Amino acid sequence: MTVKAKSPGHFRLLITLAAMTMFTAMCTDIYLPGFPLVAQSLHVQMVDLQLTFTSFTFGVGFGQLFYGPISDRFGRKNPAIFGLILFIVASVLCATATSLSALIFYRFLQALGGAAGMVISRAIVRDRLSGVEMAKMMSAMGMIFVFSPAAAPSIGALILHWARWPWLFLALAIFGAIVLIGVVGLEESLPPENRNSHGVQQSFKNYFEISKSHEFRSAALISIGGSFVTFGYVSSSAAVLMGSYGVSRSKYGVLFAVIAIGLIASNRLNISYIHRFGVIGMLKKFTLVQTLGAFLVLAASIKHAPLWALLIPIVICFGCAPGLGGNAMTLGMHPFPEKAGSAAAMMGLMQMFGAGLISAILAAIHGDVVAKMGFAVAIGAAISFIQVRRIKVSIDE
Repeated sequence: MTVKAKSPGHFRLLITLAAMTMFTAMCTDIYLPGFPLVAQSLHVQMVDLQLTFTSFTFGVGFGQLFYGPISDRFGRKNPAIFGLILFIVASVLCATATSLSALIFYRFLQALGGAAGMVISRAIVRDRLSGVEMAKMMSAMGMIFVFSPAAAPSIGALILHWARWPWLFLALAIFGAIVLIGVVGLEESLPPENRNSHGVQQSFKNYFEISKSHEFRSAALISIGGSFVTFGYVSSSAAVLMGSYGVSRSKYGVLFAVIAIGLIASNRLNISYIHRFGVIGMLKKFTLVQTLGAFLVLAASIKHAPLWALLIPIVICFGCAPGLGGNAMTLGMHPFPEKAGSAAAMMGLMQMFGAGLISAILAAIHGDVVAKMGFAVAIGAAISFIQVRRIKVSIDE
């Protein structure tokens, strides 16, 4: 079933699905301006708060493993509602945290809830579309998704101007409630006759079968590399910009919003040219641009170049993330129309594994925070660049 491209129902669906994919970005970016205040309140260093990124990203990754097969068996709508309720409750708990260990745990619970929106939104797209049309829908969702990194840090800074840091998490609870209202109004996209009756054992067999696919493994490595790039910067940005470069909280939100320029351009280019170059062709172009930008980031970070010289290549390589990620997701899910939820969950796990791994590595390694960020971004871009050029399949029908 394909939704008409310009119908009001299509627009409502697009907005709701895009909002469901925002949980990771919103939970990450709105929280960033509060790093100094949270660290001070919990009596820890800013670099220690990177562990809250690690717990969150692993929670999102493993949460998707749960929601994928559950949504394939019981439909998309009810598991999404359950996850959103968990997200709202956990966000309120985060606002009550009085220690780093408590915040780490509550962030993990928050991630388990938010994971539902991420994996189920992608499964809904796969229920309705395939091939190039699926990639276009993923990119259209990404066009709305860019609101998160563009606006969330500024929203966070505005909240902190009027309230204490716990209100950052209360704002996320409100966001979750709004998305929940949208999900309740959605029609179920997976009819009963298309659902499976698999138990836990069969679910793990499905994951094993998915992991044997060359297309999936290629997409997974591309996504891991992309997560190194994205979270290598995101998890370090507060320490780099507000710490090393002395940027104010309000200016930090504005600078982070500049990233939206690259994100919007990436999605617009992907939607406009994917019919011409195909999914794999666009992946090659995005990884080329991202790799060039990443090595400029590395050079600027090693030399501690002026802030503008660091931010320009960051905008370029960070901006490639939505187009690259949407096409990689299409590549990984394409062979599994009957296991869309499980395939989306596995792809989401790979993305979050890369994000959690690089956040943990950067927190564990002592040294210059700017240089560490540069190396993380460059290594991730190189992984994606190499893997895309090893792909031997076409999915452009």
